[in-house]
Amino acid sequence: MLKRLLQQKFQAYLARSQPAQPSVCLTQKRIYILPSRLGLWFALLVLLLYLLGTNYQNNLILLSSFMLLSLLLLTMLLAFYNLYRLELSVVADAETFADQPAALPLQLNSANCQMLQLGLQGQRLQQLVPVISGQLPFALQLPQLSRGCYELPRLKLSSQFPFGLFNCWSYPALSAQLWVYPAALAPTGQQNLDEDPDNQGQTQPLEGSEWLKPYQAGDQPRRILWKKLATNPQQPIVRQQQDGNTVNEQWVKVPNASGAALELALQHACYRLQQLEGAGSRYGLLLPGKTLALGQGAQHLQRCLQELALC
Repeated sequence: MLKRLLQQKFQAYLARSQPAQPSVCLTQKRIYILPSRLGLWFALLVLLLYLLGTNYQNNLILLSSFMLLSLLLLTMLLAFYNLYRLELSVVADAETFADQPAALPLQLNSANCQMLQLGLQGQRLQQLVPVISGQLPFALQLPQLSRGCYELPRLKLSSQFPFGLFNCWSYPALSAQLWVYPAALAPTGQQNLDEDPDNQGQTQPLEGSEWLKPYQAGDQPRRILWKKLATNPQQPIVRQQQDGNTVNEQWVKVPNASGAALELALQHACYRLQQLEGAGSRYGLLLPGKTLALGQGAQHLQRCLQELALC
């Protein structure tokens, strides 16, 4: 109980004194240092040598104790300056799909940092960076998570360089997000975009020069297909005159569902969005209560996938 209370107090102190930032530089207020178990035994050895030297008035033993004490103090300074002025910055938010590991791209910058261990606070798995001399791109491995958007937890940087006598560590917080998109899953029996013309509300050709598309605010009521409304009352279909911009327009619809049905629909929508982007089509996203306009490109695909992650 006491340990949990102290941890909560310490976390509150970190959140107050070291808020999340896009870039963090490790200064003396952010670095903590304590002797390791080996360092404690080393300090005990120095103390025993000093007591033996004074008790037997042996100058050689006293000299040895003073030399070892100097080595201990020098090691403490080297351990501190190994992390001092180390800079961490976020390159971009992490993106992945459900049940797949993610990596956050970081930029490390230091004049000379060695044997750095980097990971998430409270996580045993730590990644080792042998040497940092100048700028170094680094991919921080993140655990597998379910669909959604997550804030990056506080990091832990530690090192026992040079002799393992001192533990030197820090808990920097970087302002970054982890986007976990639904896993892309092709609908059953659908191998390409053209095999199921009625799926997901995509634009459909009619005879002549007219096309079908999902109803949107502003469409004329006289263009609504009332016969199709009887079979699908939740999504009216309207006629649209064909022009040069509608041939490659596609709409991906996510029905108003919940639970396993919603997850399945999001997986299908994720698959179709990637297929449409690869085919060079202009596409939009129809969500319950929200519509993303037609567009294309990497940024438009990213925005659509983020909306799926937040459903």
